[in-house]
Amino acid sequence: MGEIERPMRDDDRADVRTTSASPRFATHFKVRHYEMDALGHVNNAVYLHYLEQAAYEHSAAADFSDERTRDLGGIWIVRRHEIEYLRPATAGDVLQVVTWAVAFKGARAFRDYAIYRHEGGPDETSGLPTDRFLPPDHVLDGEPLVRARTLWVWADRASGRPRRIPAELYATFLGAPLDDGADTRSRPDTKTYST
Repeated sequence: MGEIERPMRDDDRADVRTTSASPRFATHFKVRHYEMDALGHVNNAVYLHYLEQAAYEHSAAADFSDERTRDLGGIWIVRRHEIEYLRPATAGDVLQVVTWAVAFKGARAFRDYAIYRHEGGPDETSGLPTDRFLPPDHVLDGEPLVRARTLWVWADRASGRPRRIPAELYATFLGAPLDDGADTRSRPDTKTYST
């Protein structure tokens, strides 16, 4: 039988410091009124859009655009999202979505996210580099509103079947090259929820 990834647990989320070499990427979204639920908070499903868009922008900023992904013969497919809602956001809030790769294993890639309320407009990103990659020592202000993890699967573009993630993605997204001699990549079931 295949390996089953266990869901997040509270002790997986305890550490809020960076614990990996993975470059963190930040983008901003202004919450629109139509994204609210009956309680006046961002609808839970809307956060999925923010997460997926942040992942897409991160990949493009790392020079893995749709075209380059096509050239590699693959496509990313979401297998699972896990989201922990901690505090509400409302219309007019500007949210900073921070994302980073946690682990690659075979065809699977684990990506973490943290969403913060940003003080300032969506174009006011003082202190952030123009490429939106956060320096390793960058400290985020405030408490996260949301923490999440997505399990992505690298699939063959023609067949749709999972296939091993290309080695060139390891250095870009994990901050370290693939070591073919041993499986020393970070494990997705350890305390990796860090910002």
